Amino acid sequence: MAEDLFNNSIEGLKKLLRTNTSLYEELAKEQHPKTRYAGVGAAIEYAVHHLKVENILVMGHSCCGGIKGLMSIPDDGTTSSDFIEDWVKICSTAKTKVKAEFKDLEFAEQCTKCEMEAVNVSLGNLLTYPFVEDAVMNKTLSLKGGYYNFVKATFEIWCLDHGVSPTLVVTPQ
Repeated sequence: MAEDLFNNSIEGLKKLLRTNTSLYEELAKEQHPKTRYAGVGAAIEYAVHHLKVENILVMGHSCCGGIKGLMSIPDDGTTSSDFIEDWVKICSTAKTKVKAEFKDLEFAEQCTKCEMEAVNVSLGNLLTYPFVEDAVMNKTLSLKGGYYNFVKATFEIWCLDHGVSPTLVVTPQ
C-alpha cells in the first residue's frame, strides 16, 4: 500500500485513507492557517519588510463563486466537498454579519454584501501579522479595501480605519 502512495497513485492514497481513517484525522489536525497559508504570510512579510510597500489593497469582486459557496453552506455546517468549504470558511464572520444585518435581502444581494464584507475580514486578518500591525501603527503601511463590480463596471475603494486608543491609567482609590 505504501508503495502505491510513493508512486504518486491517487488510488493508493484513497485506499490508504479509507483503510486507516486515523491517519486522515491526524493529517486534518495539523491543518490550520499557520501551515495552510504559510506562503501568504511569507509573501506579505517580504513585501512589508523588504520591498517596503506602502499600501496593501485587498480586493473583492462581484459574482464571486467562493462567496456564493460560503453563503450556501447550511447553518448546521454540513459540507459537500473536501476542501472548498474549508477554503471559504475563513470569511464565516462576514457571512454571519450579513445574514444578521441583511436577512430581508434576496440571496444574490446578500452575496454582494458578503463579497464586500469579506474584504473587511481579510483586512482584519492582515492585522494579525505582527509586522503588518507594526507597520500600520508606525504609519509606514496603509491597508485598503476594494470592490470591483464587473457587471456595473464600478470600483469602490476604502481605507482601513485603524487607530490606537490612548493609554488609560486607572489609579486605585
